[in-house]
Amino acid sequence: MEIPKYRFLWEYVDYWAEIKPDYPMIRYKKKVITAMEVKKRSDTLAKAFLETGVHKGDLIAPVIATTPEFIFTYIASSKIGAIIVPMDKEYKTKDFETLIPHSNPKVIVAMKRWEKNKIADNLLSLKNKFGDIHYITIGKHELGESLEDVLEKDYTNGDDLEKRKKLLSADDCLMVIWTGGTTGAPKAVELSNINVIDMAILEYKKIHDDLVKVGYNPEEGILRFLVNMPMSHVGGIIELLTTGIIHGLEMIVQASWSPWDSLKAMRKYNIPFMGGVPTMFKILLSIPDLDTYSPKEYLKLIVMSGEKVSAELLRNIEKRICKNIVIGYGSTEAGAEVTFTDIEDDFKKIADGYIGKALPGVDIKIINEEGKKLATGQQGEIVVKGSITSSSYYKMPDKNKEGFTEDGYCKTGDIGYMDSEGSLYISGRIKEIIRVGGYTVFPPEIEGLALEHPKVAIAAALGAPAEIHGEVVWLVVGPELGQKFTDEDKEELLESLKQNLAKFKIPKKIIVYPLDPNNLPITRLGKVDRKRLKKELIE
Repeated sequence: MEIPKYRFLWEYVDYWAEIKPDYPMIRYKKKVITAMEVKKRSDTLAKAFLETGVHKGDLIAPVIATTPEFIFTYIASSKIGAIIVPMDKEYKTKDFETLIPHSNPKVIVAMKRWEKNKIADNLLSLKNKFGDIHYITIGKHELGESLEDVLEKDYTNGDDLEKRKKLLSADDCLMVIWTGGTTGAPKAVELSNINVIDMAILEYKKIHDDLVKVGYNPEEGILRFLVNMPMSHVGGIIELLTTGIIHGLEMIVQASWSPWDSLKAMRKYNIPFMGGVPTMFKILLSIPDLDTYSPKEYLKLIVMSGEKVSAELLRNIEKRICKNIVIGYGSTEAGAEVTFTDIEDDFKKIADGYIGKALPGVDIKIINEEGKKLATGQQGEIVVKGSITSSSYYKMPDKNKEGFTEDGYCKTGDIGYMDSEGSLYISGRIKEIIRVGGYTVFPPEIEGLALEHPKVAIAAALGAPAEIHGEVVWLVVGPELGQKFTDEDKEELLESLKQNLAKFKIPKKIIVYPLDPNNLPITRLGKVDRKRLKKELIE
């Protein structure tokens, strides 16, 4: 089915509400919410925001898990030209003290709590610090009016909403995503309507075409899509949610990612596609009863991105979860995914750093420290430009100079090279490089070898201070859940590293980090938390 190309997210919601009003756009727990209901609730919330005094370009900050309430807030913001700045449900008081003053939102829509995190109480304790912000809570709380009450009101400003829509431009900023993660201070990335919509369309075409290639026809009935990653990350809000909204998919929404909930939902709804970061799949593979869920019976395609993957991990996924695997590469600034591998690509090639070829309309080149383009095969920084690429940070002019070239390329901070066929290979991140004397060490090379050990679930190669060489390599390994990593295992691992690595790359120390399922050393996005490990073990 050919879908019209629109400039704004809300236009797709209106489109589906008109041509398929009763289709179940959202399934959440026992709720089924149709396309028409999504349109009506987001219209009501948009009118409420206007009544509150939200102007075009003002920021709205949802502190909400992946739930229907977040979706209504997102769509409503797009209808009035407000900029959504999602804040993670795990954020605590200190996070809010850092991010809210810079974002300066006009409205905050917050859950009362997430598990043990008392979100509304934390915001209430800071309310006097933040000035004039309108608060809406999901459920009754003294912080502000309840979203339930807001959605029950009758608003008479429908004409104002239609007038506001006429003022919008595709170049307007749609969202600000805070990024930074494991290697540096957070940065507020601006993404326009064009950036977001083009990214969702490009990615879905890749998924659609690959599903067809393996014999699954998405046109037969409604394609169901699992939406359960954090909305504060492009993987959740763009690659899953926006893709689902634009393409009229039946979205199975889950508040957060859980291996068991994901497997149950995929089996129940016969979901053919799963996207995620490698750590998610490592966790799935560690579940003792994984095979009872029979994932290979319904999963036809897996897309992974976020970290370099080992050939062993790919083989295990192929054997136990899904035969067809695609690797993507991207970032918040460059585009959620700017390259993809193909289903047929060799696992060893991928494990060696191959991350695919550029998506249509995306220009990738390799530059040196002076910003000059390097020849084929030469290693340097990967820079990216396209309609999916951000052009600026929000109220961070100094960061703009660091993050973008004068001619509009995003500086990814990743080191890599391209071959004569336009294939892109990645070696590591500039900020994660370990300098051993005059040598450069890329952590993924060491980590990839460590992950080939059958007892290693996660690995992080870190730079530790050294008097003579400046830095030396320390390797942190987390054993598979329920496994003991003995001194003999450490010796076996070290011997393997010695056989495969240059002398200066061999870890001077291997630290075994026992994994607590309730406190894993990973970020909210499933990546190894290098900052935490370095702080705990080295600093």
